[in-house]
Amino acid sequence: MNKIIKKVQYSEKVFRFDVEAPLIAKSRKAGNFVIIRVDNNSERMPLTIADADIEKGTITLVVQKVGLSSTKLCALNEGDEIHDVVGPLGNPTHIENFGTVICAGGGVGVAPMLPIIKALKAAGNRVLSVIAGRNKDLVIMEDEVRASSDELIIMTDDGSYGEKGVVTVGIEKFINQEHIDKVFAIGPPIMMKFCCLLTQKYNLSTDVSLNTIMVDGTGMCGACRLTIGGKTKFVCIDGPEFDGALVDWDEMFKRMGTFKDVEREEMEHFEEHLATVDAGKKKETTDVTMDVEPTDASIEELTDRNAEWRKELRASMKAKERTAIERVKMPELDPLYRATTRTEEVNIGLTKEMALTEAKRCLDCPKPTCMEGCPVSINIPSFIKNIERGQFLAAAKVLKNTSALPAVCGRVCPQEKQCESKCVHLKMNEPAVAIGYLERFAADYERQSGNISVPKCDEPNGIKIAVVGSGPSGLSFAGDMAKKGFDVTVFEALHEIGGVLKYGIPEFRLPNAIVDVEIKNLQKMGVKFITDCIVGKTISVKDLEEQGFKGIFVGSGAGLPNFMNIPGENALNIMSSNEYLTRVNLMDAANPHSDTPINLGKKVVVVGGGNTAMDSCRTAKRLGADVTLVYRRSEAEMPARLEEVKHAKEEGINFFTLHNPKEYEADDKGAVKAVVLDVMKLGKPDASGRRRPETTGETITLECDQVIVAVGVSPNPLVPQSIEGLELGRKNTIAVNDQMQSSIEEIYAGGDIVRGGATVILAMGDGRKAALNMSEKLLNKK
Repeated sequence: MNKIIKKVQYSEKVFRFDVEAPLIAKSRKAGNFVIIRVDNNSERMPLTIADADIEKGTITLVVQKVGLSSTKLCALNEGDEIHDVVGPLGNPTHIENFGTVICAGGGVGVAPMLPIIKALKAAGNRVLSVIAGRNKDLVIMEDEVRASSDELIIMTDDGSYGEKGVVTVGIEKFINQEHIDKVFAIGPPIMMKFCCLLTQKYNLSTDVSLNTIMVDGTGMCGACRLTIGGKTKFVCIDGPEFDGALVDWDEMFKRMGTFKDVEREEMEHFEEHLATVDAGKKKETTDVTMDVEPTDASIEELTDRNAEWRKELRASMKAKERTAIERVKMPELDPLYRATTRTEEVNIGLTKEMALTEAKRCLDCPKPTCMEGCPVSINIPSFIKNIERGQFLAAAKVLKNTSALPAVCGRVCPQEKQCESKCVHLKMNEPAVAIGYLERFAADYERQSGNISVPKCDEPNGIKIAVVGSGPSGLSFAGDMAKKGFDVTVFEALHEIGGVLKYGIPEFRLPNAIVDVEIKNLQKMGVKFITDCIVGKTISVKDLEEQGFKGIFVGSGAGLPNFMNIPGENALNIMSSNEYLTRVNLMDAANPHSDTPINLGKKVVVVGGGNTAMDSCRTAKRLGADVTLVYRRSEAEMPARLEEVKHAKEEGINFFTLHNPKEYEADDKGAVKAVVLDVMKLGKPDASGRRRPETTGETITLECDQVIVAVGVSPNPLVPQSIEGLELGRKNTIAVNDQMQSSIEEIYAGGDIVRGGATVILAMGDGRKAALNMSEKLLNKK
C-alpha cells in the first residue's frame, strides 16, 4: 500500500498526487514511469513520474481523469492508499549537454516533461520550453517549468492565456529565433506526431515519450509493442522514449484504441466497479479419511526402505499381483460442462480407493529408476508406499521434504516425460505407475484435512539471502534455503506471488488457491515476500549487498514473448499468450467487475503447439469463442503434454496442423480479420530431433477476429542487463556453471532465465541445486 501524502486539483479533470514510495523516489530518473493498481480489482495503469522527493520519500504523479482506472484514482484523497505502485520502469531519458534544446509539453504531458527539463538544465543546456493546453485552466505546472527554463512560451487553443495556437506554433517560433540542437516532446499522441512532422522539416532530432497500453510494464506481456523504424519494439523495455521520426504513428493511434469500446461500457457501470468483488475464499474440506492413526515417525523412518513397515508392505503382495493391477484413470469433469467454467479443475482427483489401489502397483524397486527422472529428487517409492499403508499425511511429509510445491507439481509437471518415463513397468510393456496423480492426492489430502505440516528447519544462521522472482525456481530455492536456516527474502515484480504459476497457468488446470497454500507454507518456514519490487529498477544488487544480503538467486523467468515478425502482426486483437493469459488469470479480466479490459473474440486463432498454446485455446473456448489451433508441424511433434492435447480436443478445439501464419489481414479499424496460412510439409529432422516444417507454396486464408501467439518466450533482459559485470549467454540468458553460479560469485540463477524456457519441475530442480551449492559455500565461509 502507498499512501497519498498530498493531492492538488489543477483543473476539473487533472490532479496531482504526491505518493509515498521511498524506494522509487530514490532510484527514479527523468523519463521513468510507474505502474499503479488503485485497488484490488483495478487494472495495472502506467503513469510517468513527474517529480520525486528523496527526503520525503515521495513521487509525484499527474493524472487526467479519462477512463475507469484514472477516474477511480482521482476520486482518492490525502490519507487514502493506492494498492500497488511498482517502478521505476522504462529507460531514463538520455541526458547530455546537447546545446540548445526545446522541451514541448501538451496537457498533462507537461508533468513528465518537467523532470526532463530539470535534468537537461542541470547538464548545462539552454532550455527553451513550450507548454500548452486547450484553455488557461488546462495549463499546468507553469511556475515549475519556468523556474528551470531559459525561456518559456505558453500556448492555448482558444487564446485565453499566453499565445493563441497549438504547441507546434511555439516550437516553430523558437526554431526561427535561434539555432536548436534537439527537441523533446511529450503529450497526446497526435500532438507528438505533428511536433515530429514539423521538426523533420528542419532536420531536428526529436525524442518523444510513448504511453501505450500495458499490463505488467516489465516486458512480459507484449501489449505495449509498436513499430519503430520498421521493427517491433516493446515500449516498457526499449522505451518509453524513441526518435519520433521512426514511430509508426498511425499504428499507435489504432493500438491505443484497442479497448475503446470495452472501456466505454465499463464507464457506464462505474458504480459497480467501486464495490469490492472479493468473495470470501471457501475453506477446503475432504471426505477422505485415514483408516490408521497418523504416524509421528521422523522423515528418516518414513523414507527408510528397510524399515519394518516397508518390508511388511512389500511382502503383503507378490510382484506379479502388483503388475496385474490396471493403471488408474483420472476422473474428469464432463467436456461439455468444463468448457464453460474457467475456475473448476478439469481433473477431479483420485478417490481414496483409487489412490490405495494405484499405490499397490509400485514395486518398491531397490534401485528406483523413477527417481532418476525427477529433477527435484523426490523419494518417489517412499511417498507412494506411505499412501499404500494409508498414511497420507506421512506421504505429504515425504514429498515436502524435497519439493516446495507438491500440489502444483502433481498437476502441471510432465511426469510422463520424467519420473514415469523411467518406471520399471514400462520395461514390462505395462503403463507406468501414476506418480503424478498420487503426488496430487497426497498433497491435496494434507491441505484439505487442515493438518498441514511444515518441514523441519535448521537453527537460524543469520545469513541473509535475496531471491529475485517468485516463480517455481525462486520458490524452490527459497524453501531449501529456509530449511538450512538462512534468512530468505523473495522480491517479486508483480503484485501477486507465484510468477508463471499465477499469471500463466489457468485455474482449470492449477487453481490459484493451491499456489497460495504452498506460498503460505513457505511463509511459515520463515520466508519473507516483497511484492511490487523490481531488482535492477526499484532496488539494485548493490543496494541488496549494502543491506547485508550475502547471496542472491535470480529466478526472474523468461517472460519476454516471442512474435513471428510477419506482416500485420501488430494489428489490433493480436496478442501474445502472456498478455492474454495474464489478463484472464492474474487480472481476472473476464470478470465483469474487474477493471482490466479484454476483447472477447468470437473466432479465435491460437498459434503454437505447446502447453501455453493449449492453455490459451482452452481459455478462449471457455470465454465463448470458436477456437482453432494452428501449428506448423504435425500433431505427433507437438511439445504439449498428451493430456493437454486430449483435453483440448474433447472440449471442441479445432486442430489445424501443418499450417503456419504468413501474414495477417486487418479491417479498416486496424483489427485483425483474417490470417493467411502457409500449408506446410515435414522435411528432415532438425536439431531438436523433430522433423523440420517446410512450406509447400500453397496458402489458405482463415477468417478470425482474435489471434493469440504462443510461439515461445525469451529471457526478459530487465534483470540481467541491470547487473554490472554479469556474463550473459544466448538471448540474454544468465550464464552459470554446473553449480548454478553466475560469473559473479555471490549470484546464482536458475529456471527460465538460465534455460530460456523450461517446465515448472526443471526450474524447481535448478532452484534446489543452486540452494545446495550456495549454502555449502556460505556456511564454509562462516
